[in-house]
Amino acid sequence: MTVNSDVDCSIADCGKHAFGRGWCSTHYARWRTYGDPLHETRRYAEQGERCSVEECDRTPKRRGMCEMHVRRVEKHGEVTDPRARRFWAQVDKDGPLPEERQSLGPCWVWTGCKHPVTGYGVFGGKGTQLVHRIAYQYLVGLISKGLHLDHLCRRRSCVRPEHLEPVTPRENIRRGNQGAFWGYAPEVVPVKPKIEKPTHCTECSGDRPLFKRTLCRPCYRKWLRDPSVERPRQRTPEQRFWEKVDKTDSCWLWTAAVNPGTGYGQFTAYTGVQVQAHRYSYELASGPLPVGLDVHHTCHVRRCVNPAHLQALTRSQNLALRKVRR
Repeated sequence: MTVNSDVDCSIADCGKHAFGRGWCSTHYARWRTYGDPLHETRRYAEQGERCSVEECDRTPKRRGMCEMHVRRVEKHGEVTDPRARRFWAQVDKDGPLPEERQSLGPCWVWTGCKHPVTGYGVFGGKGTQLVHRIAYQYLVGLISKGLHLDHLCRRRSCVRPEHLEPVTPRENIRRGNQGAFWGYAPEVVPVKPKIEKPTHCTECSGDRPLFKRTLCRPCYRKWLRDPSVERPRQRTPEQRFWEKVDKTDSCWLWTAAVNPGTGYGQFTAYTGVQVQAHRYSYELASGPLPVGLDVHHTCHVRRCVNPAHLQALTRSQNLALRKVRR
């Protein structure tokens, strides 16, 4: 069947060329399918280029909306996220001003659930998240991978984005109180005075340059063959350990390397094996430490390695004592 270009469709107000039985191809197809050329068929609305919901740049799929908003309407009857509504219902935007930086404005205080130890607000069921990170992502955008949010107002329950700044973990720790939250303030480790090393051999009378230690090459060879010299390898790890301990007070202070982040002493027992000084002292006095136990300082001095001031406790007991001290 061919289109008759000289005759128009017999249906009023159609205007198309006749195809068969005096009807155009559209009305003819309706007659073949439904038995009536005037049968009403479903008309699909033209989709726009963007989702009809404000601030949404996704491609529309149905009802002029993207798939995410269509599913929200079908499930909850609204285009807004119900989780966001529940979230902001627990935020008090008339909070107090920051004590240190009042120019930032009042804090948005989280009134919902908070972590019992850290004090940060938490929100969600199985996938519990920190509320200040959720608020920042709602109002600002995604947080770059590996960055933490620093509270400029120093209030951990605040979720106002203007009071949050993405920084690296190291910078976040540097700006904080460095462990004072846990009852620990870094101790000032005395710096050993620098000793000027000689530039020539101190053993012979000549002006030979240094080779190793304070000796020239010939004197160093003699030193190696001298049987009366005590070699470093001849000393046991226990002897090397107690040489680095100051026992002038009740607390035996560790005088060697100290971890700047935790304040605990560090000791290299063997090549490539580094342990905490207080744990090594406890094991020297009381034997191997059982698995799952921590060594607690009863004197609260982290550089102390006196076995009388050390006590083996479980992790929960150690944290509980630290929380009470805080």
